[in-house]
Amino acid sequence: MMHLFILNPKSFWNKWKQTQILNRIQSFFSTIENTDYDIHVSRFPRDAAGFIPVFAKALPKQTVLRVYAIGGDGILFDCLNGIMGLENAELAVIPYGHTNNFIRGFGKSEEIFFKRLALQYNAPIIPMDVIRCGNIYALSHCIIGTEAEVVRSVERIREKMQKGNSLSRWMARKLHSMLYYFSVFSVIFGSNKLTLQQYDLDVDGEALSGVYMGFDIYNSPYINGSRHPVKKTMPNDGMLDMIIPRKQGRRQFFSMLPLFVSESQRALSRHFIYKQFRKIKIYSTEILRVNMDGIIFFEPSLELELLPSALRFVDATRRGYKGAGDD
Repeated sequence: MMHLFILNPKSFWNKWKQTQILNRIQSFFSTIENTDYDIHVSRFPRDAAGFIPVFAKALPKQTVLRVYAIGGDGILFDCLNGIMGLENAELAVIPYGHTNNFIRGFGKSEEIFFKRLALQYNAPIIPMDVIRCGNIYALSHCIIGTEAEVVRSVERIREKMQKGNSLSRWMARKLHSMLYYFSVFSVIFGSNKLTLQQYDLDVDGEALSGVYMGFDIYNSPYINGSRHPVKKTMPNDGMLDMIIPRKQGRRQFFSMLPLFVSESQRALSRHFIYKQFRKIKIYSTEILRVNMDGIIFFEPSLELELLPSALRFVDATRRGYKGAGDD
């Protein structure tokens, strides 16, 4: 087996913390004989997605490659897209992001297990479903439309703050919720096209076209660091969950928003259309704004499907995926 660690330096606003983690990895493997490992510090967004296949190609045949994503949801996305299609590849997570959406489904109190290398090293793998959109893959969600633009706005603000002094970088990590609400207000009142966009849908063969604010498609129960209204969403049940905001005015939307972010089932039943599916086709005369696990894309149309049990995921807890908890 080869253990490959991919570290995102942007997840660490203190350089000493990054160095501490790298030293910990080197120290751990110095005590283990006949074990191969390597470390790659990501140089730019999507770097790992290209680096991992090249690295894997140079390994002897039948080598099991266990890739550890060190950071947040962004580096997890990169590593997922790097290993998809590789034989004998496994994905592990060492969480240091500001949300860590996917692994929260193992339990908030269980996150510490994923930071212990000794547990990760011998941990078993469990199958996970993967969202595929063309040649792009995601684990947690695919958001299309208004909310994707909100996330784009949040990230632009955070990027500017992270270029500032240490206080500014610290605030960029801690004020995520405040930035989200500010961006919601800015997007909803700033773009009529986004909130009233016409879409043509094919959901597992069912036509479901109309004017919508967008679509929230989930493979796991957490987004933006908190649960979403579809609490039963699981990344190993062979189905995707989708909620579509019903057509409504801006005032109605803002009256609904607190219910949505508080994971209210009442918000789900009154303000959204709910669907379970495996494959969807989406088309609009306007360019689609797409957010897959926090990464923003622009597409003229979209074909998205679930790949059941397509990923070998390392379960450091050894207790399986729990889903939405009570935290």
